[in-house]
Amino acid sequence: MGVTAAALLGVGALPAYAGATSCPSDGNLPGSATCSKLSNGILSIYPTGTGNSVMVNYYRTGGGALTAKLGYERGSVNNWWAFQNMNTVPFHYSQQKGITASCSPMIGKLYTSGGATYSTPPSDPC
Repeated sequence: MGVTAAALLGVGALPAYAGATSCPSDGNLPGSATCSKLSNGILSIYPTGTGNSVMVNYYRTGGGALTAKLGYERGSVNNWWAFQNMNTVPFHYSQQKGITASCSPMIGKLYTSGGATYSTPPSDPC
């Protein structure tokens, strides 16, 4: 979803790109975004503004069937979107939402139906 569509949905300004397609070894992307390289893709989180919106993206590059859900952790509380079929590769699976503004660090998460959880390094929105 681009910036224009995001603005129409009222979720605030979001990055103009779908998500990272590569991840540096330190896990730091431009701005306050962070990422993790997984065996079958890249998980990234993009907090915006003063922590008043967040986008979590999983760029899937390979692997077999996968049902998983994206989420983020803030203040030791996990927030999840619904499970989804993530079988298409390569493909960006993204979720975003407007949230209460806070400078608390956020961690992007991917939780598989098999019970595995993957996360990004903490991202400081401010």
